[in-house]
Amino acid sequence: MRGKLLYLAVAIQSVSLVLVVYQFIGTVFNVDSFRPSWELHEIIEVLTIVGLITGFILSLVVLRMAASRSQRVEDQLAVAAGSFARVATQKFDDWGLTPAEREVAILIIKGFSVAEIAALREKSEGTIKAQNTSIYQKSGLQGRLQFVSYFLEEIASPL
Repeated sequence: MRGKLLYLAVAIQSVSLVLVVYQFIGTVFNVDSFRPSWELHEIIEVLTIVGLITGFILSLVVLRMAASRSQRVEDQLAVAAGSFARVATQKFDDWGLTPAEREVAILIIKGFSVAEIAALREKSEGTIKAQNTSIYQKSGLQGRLQFVSYFLEEIASPL
């Protein structure tokens, strides 16, 4: 529906543009074949005004629909983020991760490298690597890729 309205608005505005350009060419370049009679001139102006107003209104409708959809998507993302937090917390509890390991696990899921995690947490890379190993052992997963994939599957799978 939104796409059709947008195309209709563009079509109406395009016709209005053609009419204005047609009239402009006749006036500016003093070309008799492009210069309409006064009756046709009035019809062109009325159609142009109607077209521009209609296109403007349809554009507003499409914009409002897009804003509404954007809000729904943001609401869905908030729900998904909340779901992720609940799933992650439950899994971290099940696996018996320490508070430090939980923090590292979240940073792993967010895509930070070992060096970035070490810098953020003000720890050595060796410490972060050891925590990664512990996280993977406790979770029963075989590394970063499997760990991240696990959470993606948990969130993406239907209930």
